Amino acid sequence: MENINNIFNNKLFRIPDYQRGYSWEKSHLEDFWQDLINLQKKRIHYTGMISVESVKSSEFSKWKDDKWLIDGKKYEPFFIVDGQQRLTSIIILLWVIVNDLGHEEELSYSSKSELIDKYIFTENDKKGFKSYLFGYHKDNPSYEYLKREIFEQNDNTNRPIIETVYTNNLLNAKRFFTERVRKLGRKEKEILYNKITQQLKFDFKVLEEELDIFIVFETMNNRGKPLSNLEKLKNRLIYLSTQFKDLDDDYSKEDLRDDINEHWKTIYKYLGLNKDKRLEDDAFLQSHWIMYYRYERREPEFYAKDIFDRYFTSANVLDGTLKYLEIKKYIESISEAVKQWFVMYNPSHPHALELTQSKELLFWLKKQNRIGFKAFAPLIMGAFLIEKDNNVKIELIKSTESYVFLIFDVSFRRSNTGTYHFNAKANELFKGEVSTEQLIKDIKYWVYGNDEYHGYFDTVNFYSFMKDLFVQDKTNGYADWKYLKYFLYEYELYLSNQFEADENWNKMSVIEAVLPHRALKNCWREHFHNFKQHEKKKLSGSLGNLILTQTKNRFADEKCFDDKKLYFNDGSFNEEEIAQYENWDEKSILHRGLKILDFMESRWNIEIGDEEEKKKLLFLDFLN
Repeated sequence: MENINNIFNNKLFRIPDYQRGYSWEKSHLEDFWQDLINLQKKRIHYTGMISVESVKSSEFSKWKDDKWLIDGKKYEPFFIVDGQQRLTSIIILLWVIVNDLGHEEELSYSSKSELIDKYIFTENDKKGFKSYLFGYHKDNPSYEYLKREIFEQNDNTNRPIIETVYTNNLLNAKRFFTERVRKLGRKEKEILYNKITQQLKFDFKVLEEELDIFIVFETMNNRGKPLSNLEKLKNRLIYLSTQFKDLDDDYSKEDLRDDINEHWKTIYKYLGLNKDKRLEDDAFLQSHWIMYYRYERREPEFYAKDIFDRYFTSANVLDGTLKYLEIKKYIESISEAVKQWFVMYNPSHPHALELTQSKELLFWLKKQNRIGFKAFAPLIMGAFLIEKDNNVKIELIKSTESYVFLIFDVSFRRSNTGTYHFNAKANELFKGEVSTEQLIKDIKYWVYGNDEYHGYFDTVNFYSFMKDLFVQDKTNGYADWKYLKYFLYEYELYLSNQFEADENWNKMSVIEAVLPHRALKNCWREHFHNFKQHEKKKLSGSLGNLILTQTKNRFADEKCFDDKKLYFNDGSFNEEEIAQYENWDEKSILHRGLKILDFMESRWNIEIGDEEEKKKLLFLDFLN
């Protein structure tokens, strides 16, 4: 059992590039902070394991910034195998404490410069050498960020800082600790420093055998952050790379391991490239496996059992069932697929445009993100991998967007409709057994049918569902349709005739009824006094009476139509359309409702019926 003070004696620590970045969130930081605050003087706190691997000379000989420290001062270099999250948090907290000191202040009889030299970086001013005692592999974008944004060191280089969800976590940890340390007095800071460096005890273990590293990594869990299947898979593949007896003359076991590490670096890069929305490791891994290998609906977590128990196993390597070329092919596929996965779920990110070179494709992907991918994620990823023509990709997204909206959001079919079929088709597409064009036809067939088959789109289901929303006491018809915002936003884009108007999606979040659901003012009561109560509810909850706007007017329900028109004139295109009406009565509500249903027919290539059928779907068939 060793404390931080001993662990950092003449040692240099690096987090390998194939490991995930810093993943602790506020809840983990809170737990760690409470452990420190509650730790009594002269007591010790077991903080977990720190497992490290000695860095081979063939590796650290490439570390130009650190060779002077390793060769000259005999510092031992280590890769951190387990414990990087805890150790990263500790180093950030130590930096916050030490950096808050004045130049003449001391902590436990050590000056600020001595503390920095022990835990953060050490330098030789005469030779211009500077080495960080803890950090990432130099190719990891978190390394530059750690040095420049966390440790606040300017190395006078023009290397860009790449921000990811991991670097965002580093910054959040620094802010978290800074906020709390600033509240402490001089003596309290020294007590905190002593707790961190002396009272936290670790099981510090140097893993000498390479096999031990893989076993430890695959079985370990960081506090509150279990390893994902994707992280375990990387380790499993590296382990298997050591099991092969012979590879090609020009390709060694070390080459295969390097390839795995490089491809995983790409995978982690794209999963964390959008720092505000990190993509889930295992959602990506499962979708890729469905596309690459197979789908099984009867077995939970089938993909993980396939990967770890059936496919990537030592037994398969040793008996020759699994060849190294298959691993090579697989890792190349998954690192290419993650780029398409990133595009799929981050169409507004600047890098998505660099990868696709198509604003129109991203425009349609934004729509798909708003209503969800359902069972189409593996299929779309596969199509994006193999299809070169952006126009074909666009047609595919148009068809999947129509499927999700019309089948699930309008026809209210079961949520697993088509899941098995289209997951199986994803694998067929990837293997070249079907084309993207054939799949587009297949998707449309499921939606619209043909002369002999009706298809899954059904206005009868839509009517039945909406009827319940009009009958129930606490609902107001279309105003409580879960997908009304999506529908009216599409109508907004149609009215605006602007291809790039969708940046307002997050701003436009309010559904407002022109005729209030509870019309209490005389101006409304006079207009609609001849209607029965249930008819008034149908009028106020009908499509034509509802608009999409950015901000709710607190007094909107209390305003008469002439007053509402004043702010409608300067609002959304939905609002501006309403403002063109001279009066707002049952005829206006019906007129606009019919217009919206005409748009629905045109936008999604469907047939609702004649005017009488549309009046029924608007629940206004009681009007003459």
